[in-house]
Amino acid sequence: MHRRFLATLLLVLVAVSAGQSTQDLDRDVMNVAAFARLYGVVRYFYPSDTAAAIDWNRFAVYGVKRSRVATDPASLETELRRLFAPMGLGIEIGLTLPPIAVSQGYRPDLVAWRYLGAGLSRQSGGPYGSERTNRPAFLNTSFNGVAMLAQNVSAEHLRGKTIRLSGQVRSDVQNGSGNAALWLRVDRLNQATGFSDYMSDRPVQDSTWREYSVEGSVASDATNIAFGMMAVGRVAADFDKLELAASDGHGAWARIPIKDADFEAAETSTSWLRTGSASNVVVTRHAPAPEGRQYLRLAPASQLSKAELQDMPPRAGAYADLDLGRGLKGRVPIALTDQEAREEATGREQLRSSLAAIAGPDAQADVDVRLADTVVAWNGFRHFYPYWSDVGVDWNARLGPLLEMAWKARGRDQEAEVLRLLVAEVHDGHGRVIDNLDSGRPSFLPIRLALIEGRPVVSASGVPEEAPIGSMVTMIDGVPASERIAAEMRLMSGSRQWREVRAADAIVTGPSGSVVTMVLENRSRSRLIHLRRESAAPLLDVRPAALVELAPRTWYLDLTRVQWSEVAPRLATLADAAAVVFDVRGYPNDAGARVLPYLLDRPEDDRWMHIPKIVEPFGQMTKWMDLGWALKPTTPHFSGKRAFLTDGRAISYAESVMGYVADHKLGTIIGSPTAGTNGNVATFVLPGGFAISFTGMRVTAHDGRTSRHLRGIQPDILVTPTIAGMLSGRDEVLEHALTLVQAPRP
Repeated sequence: MHRRFLATLLLVLVAVSAGQSTQDLDRDVMNVAAFARLYGVVRYFYPSDTAAAIDWNRFAVYGVKRSRVATDPASLETELRRLFAPMGLGIEIGLTLPPIAVSQGYRPDLVAWRYLGAGLSRQSGGPYGSERTNRPAFLNTSFNGVAMLAQNVSAEHLRGKTIRLSGQVRSDVQNGSGNAALWLRVDRLNQATGFSDYMSDRPVQDSTWREYSVEGSVASDATNIAFGMMAVGRVAADFDKLELAASDGHGAWARIPIKDADFEAAETSTSWLRTGSASNVVVTRHAPAPEGRQYLRLAPASQLSKAELQDMPPRAGAYADLDLGRGLKGRVPIALTDQEAREEATGREQLRSSLAAIAGPDAQADVDVRLADTVVAWNGFRHFYPYWSDVGVDWNARLGPLLEMAWKARGRDQEAEVLRLLVAEVHDGHGRVIDNLDSGRPSFLPIRLALIEGRPVVSASGVPEEAPIGSMVTMIDGVPASERIAAEMRLMSGSRQWREVRAADAIVTGPSGSVVTMVLENRSRSRLIHLRRESAAPLLDVRPAALVELAPRTWYLDLTRVQWSEVAPRLATLADAAAVVFDVRGYPNDAGARVLPYLLDRPEDDRWMHIPKIVEPFGQMTKWMDLGWALKPTTPHFSGKRAFLTDGRAISYAESVMGYVADHKLGTIIGSPTAGTNGNVATFVLPGGFAISFTGMRVTAHDGRTSRHLRGIQPDILVTPTIAGMLSGRDEVLEHALTLVQAPRP
């Protein structure tokens, strides 16, 4: 949804719908704000069985529709009581609420919601999770597709033989949905079909350890044998003691060596390739095992372990008191007894019937849906965003203005802009708004832009005759480039350096076939050009080859382009090099983290990723789950000089890599600050079909305390490109690094 001039949003939002008065607006916003404050606490922390089974996105639309037209506080109080009464016992709403005593005792038999980070929806992904204590797991958990682990062996010496994959397997299946399996496939020449068996006719749905096997023949033209484990649906799938073997034709089987067949290696083992369509799956190792010390498990990421739940016992009588606005107060129990959680309140079936009548997402985006989207989005951040102390935003105060913008918006495109403004106010570089109803794929101009000396400049060009590198962009579609960049940046979330990167990319990106008119200034000469978005991928900056020797014994590795399979054969050469320059001006490939052990001098067990264990509304937590990569030095050790290039394009995983460089002094950092956003992304879906992503954990420096959110990792030597350098075809950051590493040691 790229708009030619996003600043027109400011003009649109001042309009008020025909027939609707400012008085209607003020009333609706105050009423919906009261509903919103209660909605989030009940949705995420009221632990009754009825509430856990509600379609909360439909309830948001229904609640907005019912509450926004209440004429006064008394009628709003009545409406809110009617809305939330079917959820269960104990939810109170009124002008005043009597004081109550809360037991300080912790009772493990109570029912309460517990969150490991931003486990607020099935779409959260990553290491986050949510469960109710004393209730079955997987209630809100499932695989989104198939999770698979794979290995490959050459088929050259197995042609004409029978092969067999066997292993111990068990699965914990919920509600008969999901299964585990072994799988085996023979690949033939020219992609011809060979033997394959995924146990689809006999999936494992037994919680007892048993041996299973898959057996088939190897074609005479076979090239590869692929095999492994898989899990589908609501299941925790466990595997151990895998064996691949070939028959000699006389009843004997000879083992074929495979890596980590008994899963006794550390969790960081890379022997098994992760594949399949499921993203919300974690691979872990547990004990005791049917053989050896441990076995491997594929399970939904949001399954909390018993140990984690025991870390967060419910407090008897715990509740949350809320100021709803319009003089109303709310009180929500956040721990219930088993009987209280099971209690069927009056009106439950009527509520379900009413919610079933609410239409699903469509392109119309009427006022109730727009307001409901804002209610759900505001609450997702309010209760689960871990960086409030860093960004300094009064999120409670922002609720009313955000609802007002949603009320005034016209149609889906304008609502998308409102949601982007909402996410921008959170200051999170992972913050994005995705329209799930928009199936179009973006295309890209044949140029790349970057903000150099505060101005948009062509940093790469596939049409150098029309748009030479180093040209300054002064006008975009008839609008001064500075205004267009400012309008784009206003809708971006995160640090300034990251918003500059995204704003420049946004101008290049848009609907396939769309044309952009630009005025370029190059060496005091201006020209008007018209460029069409028709490239399937964005253009890359001009850099040396991804892995190249730039001077005798001085190597360059672009970690944003090079694959580990290219690096591995050169490890001895790189270790013996006088200097290596690593380029992290962007997002690394798999070589980014895999090269670090070759740079370390000693093992590390730093804890720099921190997932909150949330037990009450508004991000109230008991403690953190502290994690790290626990890397160990690996040979051959890179003994030469080392420099790392970076800038505002380095975000998330790139900053994890650069965090090691900065905190373990693995090389000199040259360039400009990184993006200042790191941590696994969480995603949730709004009633109108939009999805919002954000950062669900805190990531610090390796001291476990120092925050780099919005600040980024600072360079040891600040070097930024200049327009003059661009015009001359120079990479000034790389030049500075080469001068540094090639200088004689003092």
